[in-house]
Amino acid sequence: MNPIPNDVALIIVYCGVALIGLALVGGAIVSLLRSFTPGRQPRPRATSTPPASRSSHRATSYSLGLGAAVFGLTGLAGSLLFQLEPATGVIVSLGMGLIVGFVALVILAGRPAPGLKDSMIPGFDVTGLRAEVVIAIPPGGLGEIALQHNKGQVNLGARSATGGPVAAGTLVVIERVANHVAIVSRVD
Repeated sequence: MNPIPNDVALIIVYCGVALIGLALVGGAIVSLLRSFTPGRQPRPRATSTPPASRSSHRATSYSLGLGAAVFGLTGLAGSLLFQLEPATGVIVSLGMGLIVGFVALVILAGRPAPGLKDSMIPGFDVTGLRAEVVIAIPPGGLGEIALQHNKGQVNLGARSATGGPVAAGTLVVIERVANHVAIVSRVD
């Protein structure tokens, strides 16, 4: 004897999958918002994940979450509002979840990561060039520098080579570029 009717068990599954999907979407959104917070990112390491890879992981997580949430919510709507048969409800929900998840993945994975547009990455070697800090670099955090080039002003994200703070207006020299972020030190 089955203590839980099939419809109730299916509704519990739909709710669980919808909650997992919403948690994945929420995590991807929080990750995206944290990437825009200056000074809050950890200091880059040689083995860190490239920014483009982080963006594709975020797109995958968001797409899976969105597909799961649509599956769960469509299943709930089909069961509770339209009283679909369990098999029909699962097929419709699965189809909707797969379609929405796949479309989201295609849209999001094809977009460049924030800050990695070709126009923002200099097409020349900036190592050894002098620049001015335009957004202060907090201890162990991310700021911004501006340097002059024959094509005009180029702005880059920047971190201090020593990990210490660098005030806005300070002249710095670019030691190297790692993951599209300039590692700079004060000009003596």
